[in-house]
Amino acid sequence: MNSKNQSTKIVIVGAGYAGLMAAQRLAGKTRGLNVQLTLINGSDRFDQRPLLPRVATGQDVQRTPLAKLLRGTAVELRQGWITAIDPEQKEIQIQTKQGVEAATYDFLVYALGSVVDQESVPGVREHSYVLNPHGANGAAALHARLQTLAGRGAKVIVVGGGATGIEGATEIKGRYPDLQVGLVTAGRFAAFKGTYVEAHIRDAFAEQGISFQEGERVVAVDAHHLLLEDGRTIPFDLCLWAGGFRALPLARQAGFIVNERDQIVVDPYGRSLSFVDVYAVGDAAHSVEEPGVPLRMSLHTAITRGAHAADNIAALLKGQKQTPLSFAYYGQSISLGPEDAVGFASYPAEAPPRVVLRGKTAAAVRRAFLWMYLVFYKLERRWPGFYFWLGKGRYERSRMAGAEQSHAVTGRKPLPQGGDGYE
Repeated sequence: MNSKNQSTKIVIVGAGYAGLMAAQRLAGKTRGLNVQLTLINGSDRFDQRPLLPRVATGQDVQRTPLAKLLRGTAVELRQGWITAIDPEQKEIQIQTKQGVEAATYDFLVYALGSVVDQESVPGVREHSYVLNPHGANGAAALHARLQTLAGRGAKVIVVGGGATGIEGATEIKGRYPDLQVGLVTAGRFAAFKGTYVEAHIRDAFAEQGISFQEGERVVAVDAHHLLLEDGRTIPFDLCLWAGGFRALPLARQAGFIVNERDQIVVDPYGRSLSFVDVYAVGDAAHSVEEPGVPLRMSLHTAITRGAHAADNIAALLKGQKQTPLSFAYYGQSISLGPEDAVGFASYPAEAPPRVVLRGKTAAAVRRAFLWMYLVFYKLERRWPGFYFWLGKGRYERSRMAGAEQSHAVTGRKPLPQGGDGYE
């Protein structure tokens, strides 16, 4: 830790849902302390991933300037792309318009998010488009290509039966109804939390004239065909790849302990298992322990993890104990085109939905929630600590239940836990 005369440098890399929340919350919670806060991001705008299917189909999407969301805080915004991290020297390399620059840190918040996996299947990067905010084959490039195909009855194939693939297929069909849109997935199509949700998604595809093939694994992509595991091919004029997400390879290249998707493995406090002065949040993090619920990549998870890391770093600087991550899910919604969606509650731990919203009502509720999360940032900037989440006691209850089960099996009593484990 720095001396009293030196400022503590906290650098946040990535200004998605998790990174922006971490920066705003740290600015408020460290007010009055000798802290220097820097947020580094490739774009000067706040990109919302759930809206990328709309960007790809040419719809008007608000991209709020980051400077506006940080106005009045002590956060310095630097625009540039992170190209390397040296955790031993606590230094980051940044590619800016002026050239390669460096930044040093005492604490690093790694919030670089995730991108569509384009490496696991040969030919994806060369011959497919993806719903990434940037890149030569990202959302903007996809929009340009769709415009050239409009009115020609061309065949569009979406690979991936998760929410990203479903939303991509329905938005494309909704904006370009003459296109032949189909979806291919390796698993069961639309298997989201029970038969009610699945039935509505399947009905929506049938009503919109979107075909789907399930149980078909794609093993390669060429310029105009998908190659399936059994040797058959599926032709296309445009392929949108939505076959899963992974984190950037930067952390693995820097020597961090990562999982198979290049996410930094973190303890319950959000700290890297390799370097405790690095906190990973959002899609870039993988918890070694569940925080009372099974974790998945989501908007709600990202914002909560960003806020949690900020709280723990602020606590350290004030000589207080950190707290483990503990939270609950509220629900999930999947867009099915401009005027359709399906939404369902999953509180507290991804419980099977008992109430399912459909159609225009679900679409309106989904838009309201996306707007609400943007409002959270504006309120967090004004009133630090405003953002809160439910499920604060789930982690401890989960640990107690696990300890009691272990005691029943082994006959050994669980050891007492301190307020800041993993030290």
